[in-house]
Amino acid sequence: MRKSRYSEEQITNAIKASECGIKVKEICVDLGISEATFYSWKKKYAGLFSEEGRKIKELEESLQSMIREVHELKSDKKMLQSVVKNFFTTNDKRQAVNFLQDTYEIGTRRSCRLLDISRSVYHYPTNFNSH
Repeated sequence: MRKSRYSEEQITNAIKASECGIKVKEICVDLGISEATFYSWKKKYAGLFSEEGRKIKELEESLQSMIREVHELKSDKKMLQSVVKNFFTTNDKRQAVNFLQDTYEIGTRRSCRLLDISRSVYHYPTNFNSH
């Protein structure tokens, strides 16, 4: 998200000025912005004080940061699952599921999902007798 050249205070002051009767065209010329920009600001910040606008902006930045973190974690999970898939045997995966369950006290469903192993494969008997 691109950072604005104008502070929240400048934006809210421009909106307040238009509400006090100053023509939008004059405000836009003074700030060097288009009328479309002014009206998009008005739509977003109308009725907000600069403190509220600052809080909203901080929350938006925090949300964007969390979204980036989630994407990064999804990517990490995918990479680790490919390592598990390609370098571990089924028996190793079963032991890893047991380790996760015992260490982190999570269920079979979640531990199997983390290690990219189906629950039916996890529960399939390792030793079977042939007739």
